[in-house]
Amino acid sequence: MKSILTKSVLGALALGLIATSAQADWDRGGYGHKQAYQQTRAYGQQINARQDRQMDRIQAGMRSGQLTRYEFRGLMREQHAIRTMEQRFRADGRIDAREFQRLDRALDLAHRNIKVERHDRQARQAYGYDHRFN
Repeated sequence: MKSILTKSVLGALALGLIATSAQADWDRGGYGHKQAYQQTRAYGQQINARQDRQMDRIQAGMRSGQLTRYEFRGLMREQHAIRTMEQRFRADGRIDAREFQRLDRALDLAHRNIKVERHDRQARQAYGYDHRFN
């Protein structure tokens, strides 16, 4: 009886230790934690570089008169929504492949919207002059 009780206690302790070590590995990100961090950093750099280029294109369009005030505001709202989405995805500490794809599609759509708005032959009116003279 004593040996059965001792074996069951030892078995329970062993299972408890295995479960705790597995949970500790899971909390740290497991074996691929370093790789996931590097992947997240690479995804983040790509996303930030694209957003910076898009912001430059939006501001250049505003300076050149290719964008109206309303187009500029709409494009800026879209950029803000993409940044918010990125922050929400980073809340857990990493960006996985599916989240990166969603951000990439949103940036593709924003790219097309910038291109359309800059080349739609609408120009802002500067200082009371008609847009033909801008």
